Amino acid sequence: MYCAGAGRVVEKKLQIISASKFNVIMRQILFTSILISLFLAGFSQDTINPLKGDIRVHDPVMIKESNTYYVFGTGKGISVKTSADKITWRRAGNVFSKAATPAWYKKDIPTQDSALWAPDIHYRNGKYYLYYSVSAWMNFNSSIGLATNTTLDSTSPDYKWIDEGQIISFKNGGEGVNVIDPNVFSDNDGRFWMFYGSYKAGLRLVELNPNTGKLLNEQQPELVTITKALGEGVFVIKGHGYYYIFASRGRCCAGMESNYQMVMGRSKNIKGPYLNKEGKSWVENNYSLFLAGDSTEPGRGHNGFFTEGDSTFIVYHAYTRAAKGASLLNIKPLYTDKDGWPSLKATDKLLKREEN
Repeated sequence: MYCAGAGRVVEKKLQIISASKFNVIMRQILFTSILISLFLAGFSQDTINPLKGDIRVHDPVMIKESNTYYVFGTGKGISVKTSADKITWRRAGNVFSKAATPAWYKKDIPTQDSALWAPDIHYRNGKYYLYYSVSAWMNFNSSIGLATNTTLDSTSPDYKWIDEGQIISFKNGGEGVNVIDPNVFSDNDGRFWMFYGSYKAGLRLVELNPNTGKLLNEQQPELVTITKALGEGVFVIKGHGYYYIFASRGRCCAGMESNYQMVMGRSKNIKGPYLNKEGKSWVENNYSLFLAGDSTEPGRGHNGFFTEGDSTFIVYHAYTRAAKGASLLNIKPLYTDKDGWPSLKATDKLLKREEN
């Protein structure tokens, strides 16, 4: 039913909002509406991917600058994709060109081919801090590097990625630990931490210097054992009084033969111990399943998180039957269940992220 008086009020309000801002709002509404409509139609969020465009990606992490969303992922020089609405994505080049690849990559791995793995990114102190893995398949002389930039807009005259060098390596990152898959966590007390590692000797935690983004103690870093063997692609978020930990396990990188899955735990302390739903420790390889594959996407994993307003989204890749086993980008809203655990099942309670 149309009310003329109400219509005139709406028209006046729309005049106040700029066209660009109105478009951004409508895109956000559209993205949420698409996901909601899938539920109302009786579909499971586990099997529907509304994203389109260039969504082939591996190990994605997401951030926003101005009105543009960015996804960084594994690739030669670190792949970059952009979107104006979180739905349609396009390829936007790489962080490093082959010519700009820092020489230190080959110091520990002479065969390193400039393919950089599993980045993580955040913004603080007027800069974007991009952490990434320097490794090679089945070579465990791995390390984590850092690059910084004042903007993500490649058209800006200030756009320039600066190599900050190696942050931690297999030499000081823990005996037998594969030093890959960084995730940096900013706590409410101002302390900065980095999680990293893989199934080979497990996951570790180390404190960073909040001013430099590098190790707080570069000579003898204090390492906290999170797991002995479980998981890779670790990512931690804070909400509802807990630190929630996510990691991936199973077989990745094998197309339709993949059985990658995401598992979770939680702790009241950032150093752990992280426990599953039964109260058993991650250190002893106990976890709770968060998301497994199905017939349409047999492997799902290596997740990041992105928060906008009151909503937190999980961002991950899935090996997809409809794409002949290719790894595709997925973005889903995160909820909490009645017991306070993160869930993809739509409830009346969004996960409220507390991280700074």
